[in-house]
Amino acid sequence: MSISSVQNTSNSTNSAAKGTKNTAAGGSGTSFADTLAQVGNGTPYSDADVRAFFAGKPTAQQIADKAATLGLTEDQIAQAMTVGGYGGDSAAALKTQIDSFVANSGNGYAWDSGGVLKTAKSSVQGASTEKAMPAAADIKAFYATCPTDAQVTAKVKSLGLNAAQMVQFQATGIGMNMSQISAPVLESMYVDAANRLGSDIGGGKNGAWTSYFSPTLGRAVTKSEMQSFFSTNPSQSKIFQKASELGLGVGAVNNMMIGLGITKAESMNSAYGAMDTALYQGTDGYSLDQYGHIVAGGGHVWVGTADSGSWRPRTAADGTNLTATA
Repeated sequence: MSISSVQNTSNSTNSAAKGTKNTAAGGSGTSFADTLAQVGNGTPYSDADVRAFFAGKPTAQQIADKAATLGLTEDQIAQAMTVGGYGGDSAAALKTQIDSFVANSGNGYAWDSGGVLKTAKSSVQGASTEKAMPAAADIKAFYATCPTDAQVTAKVKSLGLNAAQMVQFQATGIGMNMSQISAPVLESMYVDAANRLGSDIGGGKNGAWTSYFSPTLGRAVTKSEMQSFFSTNPSQSKIFQKASELGLGVGAVNNMMIGLGITKAESMNSAYGAMDTALYQGTDGYSLDQYGHIVAGGGHVWVGTADSGSWRPRTAADGTNLTATA
């Protein structure tokens, strides 16, 4: 897992702070504890502490909360995530994802003048508008009583949790690893939670919802965020890139595009099929992982004649539509 974003369109965000925030951490051989001692807020925090924190499979929001509490820079956050086993494919890619997450004002964080992550109190997605989740141990203890669906709903309502939090509540209670829940199941869980809580996520009960749960953000993506993204008239590749950052599948993307009026309802099936085919082939540089989440890379290439042949995994040498037109 890595910190990812809802908005990735700004390349100039925090440019004043980047000059300082990218110089704090030492080389790859330096432990996180040593790095933190150099620039952090003075809180003792060892590599073992880092691994213990990430062993709890924190959401992106929880990672950011911890980083802001400790007063970490971008390099320190990236190094901590690497120590915790959340390093991703490369340090550069990880830092890009961190920047994208912070650049989205809806997440409620910003870099200060010294390049340290701080909580932005004005955030519309900030903690002040969201009830705190109960401890995992308490959730598991509740589920140990084998509650009915009605009792689960009543418990969530009594805690004041929203639909996205209900998804996390249920996953924690039944011991599901959020990173291993398929995209279609997550979509269904979120819609079901919204219906049970009476939350408006657009589209009624028949699809075309304009809000979905993002497992990488640990919260719901809002209609206004999606409207802002699609207002830039993104290419299909950019849409897939956004979906990969949000941890979404084809169904969620298709439904949101219909709900926002980008795709006509009568074109629902053909639009879904076109995206599904493009992802299977990887022609836009993206494909589906084993859980149905859109991810970078992958895809398949047809080998043989039109009448006889087979699909094989796409390689870098095969290129994509993007490299062909570059």
